[in-house]
This record gives sequence, C-alpha cells and structure tokens, in this order.
Amino acid sequence: MNVRAGYPGVRTIPALRNVLVVLVLISLYIVSPPVSAMVFTYQGNNNSSSLQDLINTAENEDTIFIPGGTYHENLVINRSIVIRALDLENPPEIISGEGIAGITLRANGIVVDGMIITGISRDGLLVLSDNNKIHNSSFTGQERGISLQSASHNEISNNILVNNSVGIYADSDSQMNKVYLNYFDNPVNVMSQSSDLLWDTLPSEYVYSGKERTGSLGNFWKQYKGEDANSDGIGDVPYIVQNTGSGTFGNFPIPDNGDNVSNASPRNVPYMVQNAGPGALGSQIKSASITDNAPLVNSPGLYTIIKMADLPVSVPPAVQSQNNGPFVSGLGGLHNPSPPFPENLGPLWWIIPVIIVISAIGGIWYERTWWRKRHGRDDRNEGTQSRNITVVNKTGYPVQGDAGPENPRHYAARLPPTLEEKYPGAEYMGEGGVGRVFRAKDAEGRTVAIKVPIRFDEVTGTHFTKELQLWQGLHHKNIVEIYSANIFPVPYIEIEYYRTSLAEMRLPLSPEKSVEIITGVAEGLKYAHERGIIHRDIKPENVLMSDEGVPKITDWGLAKALTDTKQTALISFSPDFAAPEQLAPNLFGDTGPWTDIYQLGVLFYSLVTGQVPFQREGIAAVMHAILYDDPALPQLPGPGITTIREIILKCMKKNPGDRYASVTEILADLKKIRP
Repeated sequence: MNVRAGYPGVRTIPALRNVLVVLVLISLYIVSPPVSAMVFTYQGNNNSSSLQDLINTAENEDTIFIPGGTYHENLVINRSIVIRALDLENPPEIISGEGIAGITLRANGIVVDGMIITGISRDGLLVLSDNNKIHNSSFTGQERGISLQSASHNEISNNILVNNSVGIYADSDSQMNKVYLNYFDNPVNVMSQSSDLLWDTLPSEYVYSGKERTGSLGNFWKQYKGEDANSDGIGDVPYIVQNTGSGTFGNFPIPDNGDNVSNASPRNVPYMVQNAGPGALGSQIKSASITDNAPLVNSPGLYTIIKMADLPVSVPPAVQSQNNGPFVSGLGGLHNPSPPFPENLGPLWWIIPVIIVISAIGGIWYERTWWRKRHGRDDRNEGTQSRNITVVNKTGYPVQGDAGPENPRHYAARLPPTLEEKYPGAEYMGEGGVGRVFRAKDAEGRTVAIKVPIRFDEVTGTHFTKELQLWQGLHHKNIVEIYSANIFPVPYIEIEYYRTSLAEMRLPLSPEKSVEIITGVAEGLKYAHERGIIHRDIKPENVLMSDEGVPKITDWGLAKALTDTKQTALISFSPDFAAPEQLAPNLFGDTGPWTDIYQLGVLFYSLVTGQVPFQREGIAAVMHAILYDDPALPQLPGPGITTIREIILKCMKKNPGDRYASVTEILADLKKIRP
C-alpha cells in the first residue's frame, strides 16, 4: 500500500523544516531506499555479455538465475544479491582461471546457491564479508575449497567439498560462522585460526530414514568411522578435528591476522588442523582441537530439516579466549545481530550531530533573515511553490505509524523537477520494472499517466528508450495509447490513464467475462505481432481496464522487435507468468510470439480460476514447476468450459512448437465460445 501526502511550504516553523530536510537526506543515505527487487536470468554463453557484466548491472536484493553450462570466469560479487542455479538438477559450473578465487564475496548478505566451482584459482570461494549464505554448491580441486577471511556470521550448509588441499580455511578474524550438513573428503578438511566456527546445529527436527527425529546435525566426514547405535543418522562419538602443527600447507602460506589476502606470508599457526578420526573425549585432545559433536553417518542429502532450533548461540568465554579443550558448537536458527551502526558511516558517526547542530543554526538564521523578507512578497504564491511528494512504503515494511520522509519505513517519490513544471500536482501511482508512474493533467486538461525511469543510469536509460521506440508505433483499441514522449529534459512517456487493472479485479471471473477479456488482449497482441513486436510480459498488472470494460495492454518495457537478433544477458520477468523459454533458453530456444501465447494462456487460467497455474513456495520452486510440471486445471462450471480448458492447455505447452502457431488461431477458437 502506498501512503500519499503533500508537503506544502512550512510557514510557522521554517527552522524545523530545514532540520527535517537535512535529517531526511541523512536517513536516505543511511537506509538507501530500495527499488523493487528484480529477477534476472543469464542467457548463457550465446551472447557477448559476461556473467560478471550481469552481476555488475544488478542492484541489491536482485536475484540472478544461471542455467546449466560451463562459465570460464572469476567472479567478484560486491552487492547483496542472490545468485542461484536455474535448475539444481543441472547446475552451472564456474571454471576459474588464475587468481585468488573462483567467486569472491565482498558485500554482506549474498546468497550463493547451486554452483559447481572448479578451476585453477587458489580458492573456490573467498568470503570477505558477513551474513552470507552458501548452499547446495560443490567445491573441487582447489587449494582451498572455501576461504573465510575477516568474515563473520556466514552460513555454509549442504555443500560438497572434495579433493581440495584444504576443505575450509578460516583466519582468526572470522567469527561465528555456521558450518553444517556439508560433505567433507579432503586431505585436510579444516584449517582454522578461528576458535568459534560452529560445526553443528542446536537440537532441531529432521527426517532421516523416513522417520521424524530431533537432535543436532553436524557434517559428513568421509574419514569418520563412528557407529550409529540408535539409527538416528548421528554418530555416537563426536568427530575431533585435531590441531597438529604450524607453518604452511601445500603451495600457499597461511596469512597473518592483518595480511592482505593476496600477499600472505608464512607464520606459525596455532590452529592448523587435520583429520584425527573418532575417539574418546579427552584421550585425543592433547592440543587445540575442533569438534563436530553431531557427525553425520550418511550423506547430507539423506537428512531433511523440518524445523531449525531458534535459540541463540553463545560461545563460552573460555573457548573464545583460548582453545584448550573440545569446542562444543551450536547453531540452530541463529539470528545474526546487525551492526550497531551502518558500515558506510561507522567511522564518521560524529558527523551526524555536527550536521544537526549546523542545520539548526542555519535554519534559525534563515528564518530570521531571508524567509521573513520573502514571506510578504511570496505569500500569495505559496500554494504554487510547494512540490507534490508521495511518501512510499518501503519494500518489505508494513504500513504503520506516521507517514513522512522522516519515517525510515518510507521514502519520497516525485516527478523529476523538470517535469513538475509541465505536470503540476502529479500524484504517484506505483512502480515496477524500470518505471515509476504518476497521474497528472496535461495541457489539454486530460487525466494522463506519466511514466519515468526509476534510475537515471545508462542501462535503465537504454531500456526505457527502447520501450518508447516500440510503443510509439502501436495504435489499437486494445493497447494503451501514447499521447506524448521525449528523452529531454529527462526520459518520460505520457499515456492514457485508466484507474483499474486486472490485478485489482476480484477473481475468478465468469467464463463469459474471461473470454471477453482474453479476446481483447489477443486482438491487441495480434496487432503487435503483425508489426513485428512481441510483449513478453503479459500479466494482470499489465492489462488495464477502461470504464467500458475494454482491456488495454500496457507496459511494453520487455517488448522486443522480431528483427532484433541481438542477445542480451539482462532479462527481467514476472516469475509466475514467465514462459519456459524465458527461464531456460538453452532448453526451449529464444523468445518470440509463442512467448506471448504462453503468457496469454496463463492469464486465461488466472481469470477463470483466480490463481496462477504453479503455486509453490519460493521462486526456485515456481521456476522448476514451469519448466517440468504440467498445469492442473480444476473442473469449472459454465458454458464452453471444455473449449476454454483446451485453449489454456495448448497455450501453455512447454515446447513452443506445440502451442498455437499464432494468436489468430486462438481468436478462431475463442469465437467458438463467443460468436
């Protein structure tokens, strides 16, 4: 929900206004208001853009899906994104070249899921940041599979680390990292200068051998030979990884606490460890050791966690200060504490109170001099000087409390200043993809919608300009009309305004109404296809409804000319309405008119059932269903329902060649229901 509010010029306490303005700017910098997170799929090796290029284009909280295949790159991720295999059964392989690491994590909050990392770099994965998650990945053939350097509160689970010189390395500045449900088979599984790696969970609910159980879960160590008397999948004796020496290992030195990761020098390392095998507690602990108290007796894939324990984990002070006994670790659903102050302002905390004081003094001076002089002269025009601002609820926050820019749960959205003069009183409506939409009056007094880019950068500008060029040539009763557009002084599109979209209608609709709407949308797509343009993002939000009930296709941001054969690595889509070829072009080919036909079928499905075809938990599960599952259309009453079912299922065939050959064929079948 969006909260709308105007902020006219403040006359009674202008000094406070100036202080608030400064505080708003500071809060905007600290909080960095997000735009809606986007989902991208990399188009494989069939284009000129690298995977690193796509990563550099993404914003915080975006998700990138990578199809199966081999990618010869060394990746550096410096923003909080999710990078995930498109299909966990066919994971992508990152083959690294010479260098420090196959993948380097430099930002906090990154998720790496479903990767295979091989190659000739020193590390498979180098973690230089906090609160990251590394899941379902494989690290093979490196000197170090995973390396943690000044990295804390990371979660490493369900990974395979085999045939590396060292499985996991951690320096002394790496704290409270959780390592569980991993498969280890390396000459040296762990080499750690850190005394508080967490090697098992707190007692959690899980399924093993078809039975629900409760207990801690550690890791699978190939060298572990302990027994499992009670058949719960957990070894009866803890697995002790014992420290045995110091110095260097393999071809690389152990970096000192303050060394740069690429310029390490040899030193004595008190926590260098190697596998020691099972044994009685106390009998084998002669030097510093690390202990997995719940070693798995089978591959981690045979264990399914139902509910993770949510108790906090604390490391005993004795263990934090020295490592002279068994390290009993815990995990569970550990809530990583946020840093007490944003990292980008931590060293400069003193600037904020200084700015507040200066702003207060400046506001008082301004109020007592210039404002009073101008007040009498400009009071009659005060209403025209204020800018219309909309306070927008942030992604992920419930709407509550007072709405205003000073509330960190909101951020301010308005037209660019150069357009405010052309469209005074413009009112924010919403945003999505690369555009932000406002309602306004044009020079003729018509109510119009104004679309402007969310970000004014090169990539967004190119994307927005392409949409403008394609949309301007479309004039049809079932396509929203462009009244005006330009790229100067800033890119914008002025289009017809309609207050309702299909997403705001109460679904399901009757079969008769659904057929009427789908027929209108199909007519608009037929017109666009005849002119060599495909939409590629048909969904309820992009079909507006006129007061007369006529459907109008809008938002041609993902549109593509059929003559445009240039591949791009940047593909955004709406997961619930995505066609298989949008998710896995290596399996189903490129997009085309058949993509709009598939999405038309999904839209038809949602109108008659009130839900999307593939309802799953999580984006990855939805995408897997789109690629491999058949839609289940429930039995529905009403005239022509058999024909409706046939149209929907034919539109939604996985193979584009099995769908309707054109929208014209769909219209012909629709006429059988609606003469």
